[in-house]
Amino acid sequence: MSEKLETKIEEKINKIIQDLGFTIEYIEFVKEGNENILRVVIDGVDEKLVNIDDCENVSRSIEDEIDKLISKEYVLEVSSPGLERQLKNIKLYKKYIGHEIFVKLFNKTEYGKEFTCILESVDEKDNTISVKLEENEIHISVSDIASAHTTYDFSKVLKNSDKTNINELNRF
Repeated sequence: MSEKLETKIEEKINKIIQDLGFTIEYIEFVKEGNENILRVVIDGVDEKLVNIDDCENVSRSIEDEIDKLISKEYVLEVSSPGLERQLKNIKLYKKYIGHEIFVKLFNKTEYGKEFTCILESVDEKDNTISVKLEENEIHISVSDIASAHTTYDFSKVLKNSDKTNINELNRF
C-alpha cells in the first residue's frame, strides 16, 4: 500500500515549519471544483499567534519542497486553525482534551447525530474518543465522526465592550 500524499508532505515540510516556530495542525489535499487544493494548517508554538505574514512566510518556505512531491497543478493554502479548530486527526483530539467540541456523526445515535460535548479522553490504540454529554460518558469511534471542531463562546467576548474583551478577539 502506498503512503498517503499528505503524510509524505508532512514528513518533508515538518522540520521547516518547526524551525519557523510553528506546528502542523493538519494537511489535506482535496479537489474543489476544477482545482486541487493543498491546505496546510499551522499553529504557533507556546501560544504564539499565527498572522497573515506568518502564513505567507511558511508558504514561501515550503512550496519548493511540495513541488517535488506533487506533479499536477495545485493551489497551496497555508492558514491558521482559526477560533473553532477542526479536529481532523487523533493528534488534534489529544491536543484538545478538556475542551468543548461540536461533533457531527455519520449516523444518528440515541444521543442524536450532532451534539456539543466535552472531550474527556482519547484512546489512540482503539482510535476512539470519550466525551461527556450532559451526565453521560459516550465512547465514539473516530471513523463514525463526519466532522468535529472545538467551540468558541463568542458571548463571553462580546458581552462587554471593554478593551479586554475586544483584545481577546484581536488575538485571532
